[in-house]
Amino acid sequence: MKNKILFYGLILILGLFLLNNSTFAQKKATVYGELVELTTFVKDNIKPTTPAGTEITLDNFKKGGTFVLFEKGTGKLVFLTGGLTDTKIEDQLKPYLGITVFIKGAVYKKGGIRLITVEDIGKYLK
Repeated sequence: MKNKILFYGLILILGLFLLNNSTFAQKKATVYGELVELTTFVKDNIKPTTPAGTEITLDNFKKGGTFVLFEKGTGKLVFLTGGLTDTKIEDQLKPYLGITVFIKGAVYKKGGIRLITVEDIGKYLK
C-alpha cells in the first residue's frame, strides 16, 4: 500500500513539473520596436525621441528603471535582459534610444509576459 501511494505521488509530482515547464517556452526570434524606460513611458508617457526625453529616460534608468521594447505593430511591451555577460545592457542600448530597432535573441514567455535576451541589436531600416 505504501509503495502504491509513493508511486502515485511521484507520478503526480512529475506531471506537475512537466506541466509547469510547458508554460515557459524559449525560442530565437527577432522583435521590432522602440526602446523605452518602463516607468518613464507608463507613468509620464515620455519616449526618448528628443534630447530631453533621452536625458529623463537615462536618469530614471539609473534610479533603478528597466528598459523595455515597445513592440512595433502590436504596442505590447517586451522586457529586455542582457545577452552578453561582459557588457552592461545600458551601454548596449544607449546608442539606439529614440530610433526604431530590431533585437535578436531568445524569447521567453510565461503568463502573458515576454522577455528577450539582447544578443544582437541594430537600427530598423524599413
